[in-house]
Amino acid sequence: MSDYANENSQQQILGHPIGLFVLFFTEMWERFSYYGMRALLILFLIAKVDDKGWGWEKGEAYYLYGWYVMLVYLLPLLGGWLADNKWGHVKTVIVGASIITLGHASMAISDLQIGMDFKFVFYIGLFLIVLGTGLFKPNMSSIVGKLYPEGSDKKDGGYTIFYMGVNSGAFIGTLLVGWIGETFSWTYGFGLAGIFMFFGLLQFYFARNVFGKEATEVRKNSTIEMSEEDKAKNVPFTQKDMRLIGFGGFFAVTWIVDGVFSAITRGTHFLTENLFSIGSMSIDLSQIFFTLSLLIFIIVGLSRLNRFEIVERDRLKVIFIIAFFVIFFWASFEQAGTTLNVFAKDFTNRMLEGNWSIIYKIIDTILSFTPMIILTGFIYKLFKAIWKTNPLTIIFTSISFIIIWYLVIIRVLNKLLGITTANFSEVLGSFADTSIGQMFTGSVLVDTSWFQILNPFFIVMLAPLYSILWKKVTLSAAQKFFIGLTLLALGFGALALGASSIPNGAETASISMMWLILAYLLHTMGELSISPVGLSYVSKLAPARMLAFLFGIWYVFTGMAGKISSIFAQYSESIQETDGWSSFFLIFTIIPFIAGLGILALNKPIKRMMHGIDK
Repeated sequence: MSDYANENSQQQILGHPIGLFVLFFTEMWERFSYYGMRALLILFLIAKVDDKGWGWEKGEAYYLYGWYVMLVYLLPLLGGWLADNKWGHVKTVIVGASIITLGHASMAISDLQIGMDFKFVFYIGLFLIVLGTGLFKPNMSSIVGKLYPEGSDKKDGGYTIFYMGVNSGAFIGTLLVGWIGETFSWTYGFGLAGIFMFFGLLQFYFARNVFGKEATEVRKNSTIEMSEEDKAKNVPFTQKDMRLIGFGGFFAVTWIVDGVFSAITRGTHFLTENLFSIGSMSIDLSQIFFTLSLLIFIIVGLSRLNRFEIVERDRLKVIFIIAFFVIFFWASFEQAGTTLNVFAKDFTNRMLEGNWSIIYKIIDTILSFTPMIILTGFIYKLFKAIWKTNPLTIIFTSISFIIIWYLVIIRVLNKLLGITTANFSEVLGSFADTSIGQMFTGSVLVDTSWFQILNPFFIVMLAPLYSILWKKVTLSAAQKFFIGLTLLALGFGALALGASSIPNGAETASISMMWLILAYLLHTMGELSISPVGLSYVSKLAPARMLAFLFGIWYVFTGMAGKISSIFAQYSESIQETDGWSSFFLIFTIIPFIAGLGILALNKPIKRMMHGIDK
């Protein structure tokens, strides 16, 4: 029996419990902060010191980014365990959101010019964001799953709506944080990300009661809270397991600390490098530690898996199978934060004139306002549903959206008028002195970060269609994953074709931005076939007593993919030098497609091991 007020006991909006929309807006602001900062991080690190950046080499920036992304998705293991065994999901989310807010505040003050070097505060901020996200992320997905009773046919649709909230935040965050950071100040950009994480924390905290009284209480003993059936099925860790986990944890943590230390110091390791060589390949101690930790955790996982009763064991196997194939998707997809960001900056024609300038300004205006109108409609529906019981949630959500509307309007007018000021009176003065015809003519420089809004925008627009599609078209998990991986491959295939005219080793180029736009559209369609579907299947297949922990495991695989993605990115310059950008993009055309064929070949065994879940 769930301790959450679910769809049968909650008031509903659009056929879903109101709790889903509280989570929608909370996750939206967290993703606003994360993706807004993500859009700036690489650009800030590689920007010249004269442009108030840090002047890092691209490879160094990719290396730090890879560790950051991996840890963001590794720490959910901690957040999942704390929620399942100590704090409960709601309290863990509140603590996580608070820490994320402090992290963004730290990053914002790290560049203050007050006679002291505050760079170390920047790294503290990154660490706090990693820690806070680890507590926050797995529990949001867990709460969504708990809002629906077992077997509910609305769960897939609920996760798709939730995913729409995720990407609404990603869209607005990238649009505004990227614009403010590139145009005005990196500090203002990082600070803005933190402000809206704080709003997300407030609106969730004051609406926590919609999830039920028991859901908000701290757990005293998770074993006692289990049903008798769950107690009988529970598979505790043995002393042998714990010893192995201790050894594996030591090797893993040492490898991580060495890697993070080398990223911060830009190349210095404390673990021995070049320990020995196998042929032309040099082996470092950090590589040995990573391999040992991986082998130990695989041994523990397989040993424990075999102790589950057969139905749970098979379903857990399916979770690990689909999580493994997710690596191939995200290792390619996460190039968006690294190489695709640089490709947009240095190799894409971002200066538009004549008709193209007019088309861009019209599209940018529509892109900016359409999601805001849709989200404002959601706020109005939430307002009607919980104003009497949770007025503070509505107040803080409304204040945050008033500020966002202000910034969106200023940004659109700045683009139309060709000015760079956030002063409302100056913008209005320029607007009054400019005709409509003048606003939509003239050249315009597209922000580098603008291309990253395309993915979340397409998701906001397409998610409702996918929600309807999955109700009308019956496809298995493996078939959906094959479609997603194939669409991702096609997106990189389009980039390979577009980049074929760029000479090997070129430092700049000016290809049409249409190739990037097409790639992001195909990548988004692929993401909608995999990510919300994967979250939904984890929720369906995982035993309730270990739901948050398994969401943490899911995100560990995503984090591994992020690290692999950064390794590819680090080799991008050498590949581009010898074989060109087109060859680099072909890597991500071939690998995902082969992975898609692989999971499609496992369709029947996967369906069998689900024991009726995928009917």
